[in-house]
Amino acid sequence: MSGLTGRALTGLRWNYIGMFGRIAATFVSQIVLARLLGPEQFGLFGYAFLTVTMLALVVEMGLQMALVQVPTLKDDDIATAFGRLLLTGGIATGGVMLLADQIALYVFAAPQAAPVLRGMAPALLVGVATAVATAMLSRDIEFKVIQMAGLGSYIVGYLMVGIAAASAGFGVWSLVLAWHVQTILACVVMFYFSPRSLMPGNPFRPLGIARFGAVVMVTNMVNWFIDNGPHVAIGRWLGAAQLGQYTVANNLVKVPADHLVRNLQTVLFPLAARAQDNDTGLRRAYLTVLGGVALVAFPTFTFIALMSDAIVWLLLGSQWAVAAQVLAPLSIAMIGHAIEALCGPVLGGRGEPKLEMRVKTVTLVVMLAVLAVTATWSLSAVGWGVAGVYFFRWIWMNAAVMNRLRIPVVDIGRVLAGPLLLAGICCGVTAGIDWLLHTYQATWPVLWTLLLTTAGAGVVIAIVVQALPSLVLGPHLLSLLNLLVTRRPGIGRIPGLRRMVAVAAKTAI
Repeated sequence: MSGLTGRALTGLRWNYIGMFGRIAATFVSQIVLARLLGPEQFGLFGYAFLTVTMLALVVEMGLQMALVQVPTLKDDDIATAFGRLLLTGGIATGGVMLLADQIALYVFAAPQAAPVLRGMAPALLVGVATAVATAMLSRDIEFKVIQMAGLGSYIVGYLMVGIAAASAGFGVWSLVLAWHVQTILACVVMFYFSPRSLMPGNPFRPLGIARFGAVVMVTNMVNWFIDNGPHVAIGRWLGAAQLGQYTVANNLVKVPADHLVRNLQTVLFPLAARAQDNDTGLRRAYLTVLGGVALVAFPTFTFIALMSDAIVWLLLGSQWAVAAQVLAPLSIAMIGHAIEALCGPVLGGRGEPKLEMRVKTVTLVVMLAVLAVTATWSLSAVGWGVAGVYFFRWIWMNAAVMNRLRIPVVDIGRVLAGPLLLAGICCGVTAGIDWLLHTYQATWPVLWTLLLTTAGAGVVIAIVVQALPSLVLGPHLLSLLNLLVTRRPGIGRIPGLRRMVAVAAKTAI
């Protein structure tokens, strides 16, 4: 366990440095761009984004994960995979440019989106090149390069180029330009720092990892339809403006949720691949990351759901009022999304992607049935339907991991007890402050109400964590804290952590 944990901590340190920077950059850029562009322009970009991201999964063929998962990787396999990816990427790029009018009209019923589709098509070719470089860096657990490339390119692409273009009146093209600058810059940096030589080879040469990649590709496509099916349904049946409202509301919660777990995914998958015979270490690692993610996700997204109206009004303004209606259910959905995202890397790293594919296929059928009903009602109905499907997906995926790693139900309950308690505190504090304001007929500005509620929930949570560290953190997070203190004793001298460090030391003994 110490070897696995040590490598994980090294990767996670850089992952989370990049994560916090990326969340901050995304938060600022999305708010500024949303205010400058409005729902209609975001909706138009959404059509192109959906097309390109879906086709990218087909083009990539699951080879990025396959290149990481295979125990021994030859240079010839890298060259063949790279050549195959460039071939499929080029074909897909040309196909989108030629068929943009038909895709816009018959898939989305939005012919005005065709020029944007053409403008986004080259992203498919850049994406396959990035996939190979990312795989090589991931194999060596070089997450510092991956995170710094992602963060730096995003700042240049969106905070600089995107906002400048939107301010100059470029409309939807400011989003397209920002996307291309960000992806190309990240690709160049990761290519430069790749630990292996990256030269394309004969794409038609037999490739042993292709079968594993095909299973991953199908699983990824099913996941895509589960996550983006609501966007497609809304865009087709409710229009570009409604799609823009849903997209921005979804981005407010899904971007931090994705960054929270994506960093763990990038570490869990290669570690699971290298520790396929170490169920004990993998079991402890899974319970540790599940506890850590839940400890952040449960109270955070519960609070956002409770304060959704105030958050949207304050950040986005009155033109995004519809987004507030769907932000609450989507926030709840992100709890299920975040904790479920940890299951796939464990199963895939163990060489069992077919199991995940079966679960996700059934989930997709359920999602399509839910969308067939809710998409013709309202955005709020779609949001609550998505929340239900996401929790259904987590229950099944978690059960599969529990079965493979022989995790007792009581261990899952012990890990989630603390996060559930913190979520309950958020509900109680929010309801209490709302009751006080109504009782005394106080008419506070939205900002002050939001700050008061945030501060109140934060203070109560801090008190509870200090008083009940064993319940809130659980044994696995306490063990991780003790390991961190052992590696860096200065952590134990941080004010507010001494009691938790003492409890962690006793738990380790």
